[in-house]
Formats: sequence, structure tokens, C-alpha cells
Amino acid sequence: MGVAEFELLTERFLSALRRGGGDISAACQAAVQVLPVQRAAIMIDERDVGVQPWCSSDEIAARVETVQATVGEGPAVDAVATGVPVSVVDLTENCGRWPGFAAALAREPVSGAMTAMPLRLGAVRFGALDLYRASPGRVDGAMISAGLHIADIITAHLVSARSGSAEHAGEWLRRPLTSASIHQAAGMVIAQRGVGAADAYATLRTYAVHQGISLAEAAERVLRRSVRFDNGSR
Repeated sequence: MGVAEFELLTERFLSALRRGGGDISAACQAAVQVLPVQRAAIMIDERDVGVQPWCSSDEIAARVETVQATVGEGPAVDAVATGVPVSVVDLTENCGRWPGFAAALAREPVSGAMTAMPLRLGAVRFGALDLYRASPGRVDGAMISAGLHIADIITAHLVSARSGSAEHAGEWLRRPLTSASIHQAAGMVIAQRGVGAADAYATLRTYAVHQGISLAEAAERVLRRSVRFDNGSR
């Protein structure tokens, strides 16, 4: 892609973002409108708990993001950790490098290809922009370049929000609703088991995987006090 093409892509994305209301939830729909993909989602990297879903263009993307958040592995997790795009040619067959992700995804009616684009500025890791195509297949260089460009624009908005710009604050800094309950539940696990934060989140994630539920659902059970983790209980 040349300079003119990148400028046009920027203009189209920002226009779509404004039409959608300008907040973080509009970014996923805007990405779908300007890139050759059928769905998109954004994962935010949260301290200790790991990547968490922030927004998605549809229910199918949301299910994949929930799986990644629950098992703590997948394309977005690797993209956040390495700072480079991570592609999956076919979600139904090519996820062997993430056994937990593959096993959980096999229970979901999801197919097609996926690429996770890191949302990163230097050493600062914000998360990942996950882009999905309905049909399996390899992603070409032009698609990677365009996806990274959109990811850079989203990262710039996040940086602006953190710096206090009134134009970009508000929804761009608001955490996912599920994160609040997960953090609260982790606090209860810390109190119950007398462990550190990282171990508390690991306990919640292990319980969720064993029960076949999402991390958010595991947290809700802890908050409702229908499950406890003290005295070695699970």
C-alpha cells in the first residue's frame, strides 16, 4: 500500500468511526466497513487477568473473544505478547499451538480465518484488534498492512484518551463491564485463599475451564457466593 492508499484508509475509518458515535464500541464496526473482513473485535490487556473482550462487531466474534479470555491463550494473547500479527488460516483446523483454545473453540460454531493485530506503542501493550474472515484462507501482505494501520489508529485514540484529551476520553478508557466483576471476584479469592493476585486469577481461570463456562461466569458464581475457594475447595 502506498501513502495515498493509507491516507484514504485513514479517512474512511475515521468517517465510519464518527458515524458510529466515535466511541470504542464503534471501532469494531468501522474496521469491518473499511477492511476486507466480515467481523472484528478488540481485546484489552489487563494487568494480572490478561486479555479481556472490549467490543465486537457480532455474536460470533464475541464468542471467540470469550474463549480467549477464559483459557488465557489464542491469537490475540500471542499478538499482545509478541507485538506482531498472528494469523490462523482456519479456526476449525489450525489452532493446535493453543490446545486449550482449540478444545474450547471446538464447542463453538465458528469457522473461517482470523488475524490478531497488536495494539501497541513501544513497550506499552494495550491489547489486540482481532479481524475475522468468514472463509478460511491465508492473509496477504496488503491485508496485514491495512489491518496494522487501523490498529495503529485505534492505539492512537487510546493514547490520546490516556493523556487526558477530552475529545478521546470517556468510552475509550472505560473498562469492559465484565472486568469489574472479574477483578472483584479475584479480590474475594485472594481473601479466601490468602494468595497473590496472579494466583487468584489463575484459580478463577482454572475453575472456568474445568466447568466449561466463561471467566466472567466463574466470577459471577464467586460474587453470588455459590462457589468458594478456601480450604482447598474448588
